Order: sequence, then structure tokens, then C-alpha cells
Amino acid sequence: MSVRVFSRLTAVVMLLAVSSLLAGCQAQKQTASERLARQWMPERVAVLPFQAVEPSGEEGSVRSPLTGSAFMPGPITEGAAVALDQSLDNALPRMANFSVISYNQAGAVFERLRREKLSLGMLQAAMETGQKLNADGVLVGFVYRFSQRVGGPYAAERPASAAFDLAMVRVSDGAVLWKNSFEETQQSFADNVLAASQYMDRGLRWFTVQEWGDIGLNQMLGRFPWRKDQAPE
Repeated sequence: MSVRVFSRLTAVVMLLAVSSLLAGCQAQKQTASERLARQWMPERVAVLPFQAVEPSGEEGSVRSPLTGSAFMPGPITEGAAVALDQSLDNALPRMANFSVISYNQAGAVFERLRREKLSLGMLQAAMETGQKLNADGVLVGFVYRFSQRVGGPYAAERPASAAFDLAMVRVSDGAVLWKNSFEETQQSFADNVLAASQYMDRGLRWFTVQEWGDIGLNQMLGRFPWRKDQAPE
């Protein structure tokens, strides 16, 4: 192995280690809203299926039907919502300190309510779904962009790009106690070394949008206020 190659490999390893350390430190910091959210401890949470939101008219952005937050829209690959549903269904029961009502069960109740009450708004529909399932909270997600990689894992013409969010609604009063989002297009490691932690488990390559969505979702859940591994206040 040449000195140049060895030096480059050493630099990559060091950057990965530093990025991992920074990510760990960042996860320990909590915003005021996250600390406030942790004062409420739900026992049962219903998870609604992710819903695709497409722009209406010629506006340059699209807004969350629940929180009003703005996102840059884009193509939504077929099966995007299902991919995110499954990623969340795999991650949430293992890390949350409450019992989870799955998106299949909660989604069936939610869709029935929307059919029976056509004028029901998103927040009210989420609250009534939670009430019918005897849940304390409802986790609501929307996807605004889910664009597939063009090319292969080592020579992509266009990288994967995604924009989606999650919000926790308290059933008793409709308060949105936590929200987080992921809105990123994958960059090469050379262009964004600070994102090295995204590559640690999966290798230095271009991800499919399903993998990119899974990375984003786990990044969001790293700041989830109701994790089992959260230190007590």
C-alpha cells in the first residue's frame, strides 16, 4: 500500500470517528421544546401511515397539512409511504418507552373516520383516531419528496433525495408536542465529510431512496423525546 493511499484511508477513518463523536454529543443536547415534550409521558401511541403530499398550483413549496411547515416538493417514488411506514414500524417499538399501535391498525381506523366524516380536518381526524384506539398520542407523518437514485451504487448520475416529517399529537387537547423533519439530497463523502456518520453502517456509496429514507428516519428518531435510552431529567 502506498503512503498516499494509506494517508487517505487514515484521514477517512479519523473523520468517521470525529463525526460519530460529534453526532453522539449532539444527541445529548435537547432543545427547550424537547424537554417540555418529555414532561408528558404517553403510555400508548397510535402511528398513522405516512401520507404523500403533492403541491397544488404553481407554488414553489408545499406545506404540512398538520403543522404548516414548508418543504420543497419533488417526485414521490411509488411505494414511498410504505417504505417509510416499514422503517418506522421496525425502529419505533424497539426504542420508544411507550406501547405502539401499528400503522396498519391505526390507519384502518383513520381511513374509516375520513370516509364517514368528509369534512374532518387532519388534526381532528388524528385526535378521534387516538380516542377510538384509547391512545394518549398519535404520531403523524407526511412525505413531500422521495426521488430515486439514478445510476448505480458507485456511479450515480443523480442521488437519492427525500423530504418527510413526523409530529406527535396529544389526543387530549390536540397539542403538537414534538415535530421533526428530514429534507436532504445525498451528497458525496468528499463534498460533505461532516455527514460521515451516514455511511458508517452502509459503506461509502450512493444509496437508494429507500435506504436514504431509512437513514433520515433514524436521524430524526435520534432526537425523539420518548426514547428508552434517554437519561432522566
